[in-house]
Amino acid sequence: MISLIVSEENPTLPKDIFTVFNDVKIFNMKYYPGHGIRKDEQDRMYRELAQIKREVEKADVILYARSYGVFDKKGMRKLKEFFSKPVVISTESIIDRLRELNAKNLYVVTPYNQRRHDYEIKWLYNLGFKVVGSIALGRTGGPAIASTPHDLVINAVKVAQESSADAIYVACTILSTLPILDKLSGRLPVITAASATVDKAKEIINLKKNV
Repeated sequence: MISLIVSEENPTLPKDIFTVFNDVKIFNMKYYPGHGIRKDEQDRMYRELAQIKREVEKADVILYARSYGVFDKKGMRKLKEFFSKPVVISTESIIDRLRELNAKNLYVVTPYNQRRHDYEIKWLYNLGFKVVGSIALGRTGGPAIASTPHDLVINAVKVAQESSADAIYVACTILSTLPILDKLSGRLPVITAASATVDKAKEIINLKKNV
């Protein structure tokens, strides 16, 4: 079984993930503005996680499909130490997949408004990636992102496929990408927040089966 932890603003991944896995239990966390970096944000986040910890840990693998509180290594390490079961963190999975591809130059597609888009670009630069091009779809808030038409994502990635990047990164687990991964494929590899998270979960599940 998989425990999927998402923001209450994310109706997309809980629906899409059943196209990949059958046995998934969903846990919704409250949405708060911010990035979960400040101490008060962290304290509130872990108080909420403590309330669901016992149920979450009944799974074989835990998917934390949020960026809140896990933008840096310190936050990722803290979350993994909190749980007794293997934890797949979306932000970490994205970084790992891009580095596995040796993708130094990225074309970035996000569903965000410009301010949140720029934050994503800055995050990637701080990790050592170079962004050679990007598209912001200009949507603000979970409901707007969740309702993004697939065609908008497909067309944005088509533009990115013409770039000089090593890979294309499509941000946000609220953005529906799992059902259209085949339509995003092309000359350049495409990593989406959802696909990176799911791929990492598959790796852990396969390792556990082979033990």
